[in-house]
Amino acid sequence: MKLFELVYVIEDDFITSKITELYLQQHGAFKRVQKYKNGQPALDALHRASDQPAKLPDLILLDLNMPVMDGWEFLDALSAEHWPKPVPVCVLTSSINPDDIKRATSYTAVQGYFIKPMDAHLVDEMVQLLE
Repeated sequence: MKLFELVYVIEDDFITSKITELYLQQHGAFKRVQKYKNGQPALDALHRASDQPAKLPDLILLDLNMPVMDGWEFLDALSAEHWPKPVPVCVLTSSINPDDIKRATSYTAVQGYFIKPMDAHLVDEMVQLLE
């Protein structure tokens, strides 16, 4: 089983963010979770870690609809820069809009698209997808 040393959860809803964190912590594949309320502080954290690739996350779980910097803006910013190691993203959103799914999966970094709410089965699916 692949291990994820560090996962960023980018989610503006406190309850959803906390539930996601708890499911990840209960799964043996995930060690540390850092939570961000929107894309901007997560992007800032990536920039601070970019000179030490080991500090970059092994996975980003990204909501699409957030204030300040939404998931689309985050994906645009992430894609526009060169990172010392690949940073895979799984979109975790309430959107079932086929256009959102098509658009999100057009980004190279996006490895999966999952519909909220998070649960243990979804975490298993995510791990299997990323192995």
